[in-house]
Amino acid sequence: MNDLCPSPSVGRLQVACAALLLAGLILPSCAVQAAPQRLPYIDDNQQCRGQPLPATVEHLTGDAWKLDAKGREVALEEGMSIDEKEGVKTSPSAFVSLSLGDGSRVVLPSSSQITLQLNTQYSIPQVVLEQGQIESYVIKRNSDHDRFQIVTPVGVLGVRGTHFRVRNDDQQSLVEVLNGQVAVSREDEPPGKAARRSGKRVVDKPAGPRPGEVQVMARQGLRIQKQGELKPVELLAAPRLLGQAGQTGALPVWQLILQPLPGARRYRAQVATDKGFLNIKQEQFSSTPEVNFTGLKAFFYHVRLSAFDEHGLEGETGVYDIFYYPRTTRVQ
Repeated sequence: MNDLCPSPSVGRLQVACAALLLAGLILPSCAVQAAPQRLPYIDDNQQCRGQPLPATVEHLTGDAWKLDAKGREVALEEGMSIDEKEGVKTSPSAFVSLSLGDGSRVVLPSSSQITLQLNTQYSIPQVVLEQGQIESYVIKRNSDHDRFQIVTPVGVLGVRGTHFRVRNDDQQSLVEVLNGQVAVSREDEPPGKAARRSGKRVVDKPAGPRPGEVQVMARQGLRIQKQGELKPVELLAAPRLLGQAGQTGALPVWQLILQPLPGARRYRAQVATDKGFLNIKQEQFSSTPEVNFTGLKAFFYHVRLSAFDEHGLEGETGVYDIFYYPRTTRVQ
């Protein structure tokens, strides 16, 4: 527990958190990172906690837009706040990372869109995945009624602390858990969808375990469809990097050569400037174990490799640190 959040009583804690927040002295575990719009609160374990919303745009590569509660678009910028009922939309070549006030992170790759909601009864952030994919890094939560939630068209994912990916694909959603565990439940109409149609607020309800939930553990994936059994499967292992080539020429192509992985139908490579992959600069897909990048500047990059199986599930990731130095002229 933070020393700035003692627990003589809930009332005193609320006053202490609010006073420290207003004075600018409160630590990150007790405050949101952007300009706060909601006071910190005391959880069931008598801990001072920052409100998850609004979220803050931490990193931005390419073109993306903030969507207000009425769906109007404005160009996204780093440092911008995204509050309840607002969203983010990325272009085909953009990457956005959001930091929530409780310490969680959400990364949106290209051609993705989300809307943020809030279960006010439990201060649970709800990320409604409209299209594309999100990758989430969620802080550990101690209670079954204290979950980060991802809402998809065919199901709801409840998380107490993990690293996982979710994406919408045609009439199904796919979840891949890399660390921790995710509880998946299928709902006839996920929260948020009905609310957007009617214009009403999302109804607050407990996020604890419910009948029919399926637990997806670390290194497992699951296809969520409107009908059929919810059955987790093991994810593919991370592909190995064998080498690199193609760094010369007027328009240098950086080629990563991977060892073929049994069961892999497609490969993915991401390049970021940070080891947490919150500031992604490019990603490429390939049906062969050779992935090409163009237009990257000389830099010390972190490279993340993964592969997709026959079900479309993306597997575990392998990370390599590479100094990329493109030579723009050939030696005669």
